[in-house]
Amino acid sequence: MDSPNLKFSTILSIFFLLFLSSSPPSTKAESQLVDTICQETLNHTMCLEALGSDPQAKATTDLKVLAKITLRLSISNAKDSLRFINKTINNIINETDDQPIVVLAALKQCAYWYEAVVGSFKSALLELKEDIMTANYDIKVAGDDADYCESELVSKKVDIAPSVSERNYQVKLYSSIGFVITNKLP
Repeated sequence: MDSPNLKFSTILSIFFLLFLSSSPPSTKAESQLVDTICQETLNHTMCLEALGSDPQAKATTDLKVLAKITLRLSISNAKDSLRFINKTINNIINETDDQPIVVLAALKQCAYWYEAVVGSFKSALLELKEDIMTANYDIKVAGDDADYCESELVSKKVDIAPSVSERNYQVKLYSSIGFVITNKLP
């Protein structure tokens, strides 16, 4: 004979398994906003990876919230890149072998441009509250500043540039994401 406890636990187990196997109904809508934005950016796949690194970005259906998340990620990325460039400069200065002064000059110029990148992204974040067009402009300027750094590296033929060049591309990606989002804001 089946005991009432066994029947209850069997039914409870079935409901629990059904609950675990079902996906939340808003999953498709949540990822749809990010996917729609990323389709219009510099690199769809890298955009999905960048925004996918923040659980709130994947979950939001609000463009303004996504803009804020994107700009916070952008600021964090740009600050990290500035630290990397400054550390590279300090390593070159402290090394015993002589690096060409041209390498040091190019990296110092990139540090200058990255301070501007951080400032532009911070300004854009503040402007989201009052002036979307200015935020949009500031976001675009941040990408331009990364281009200036890249141009400096290329013109000086800096060998240690791949890591900095990758970081320049990341800034351009975040700039592209932010630009697409702010173009869609009312």
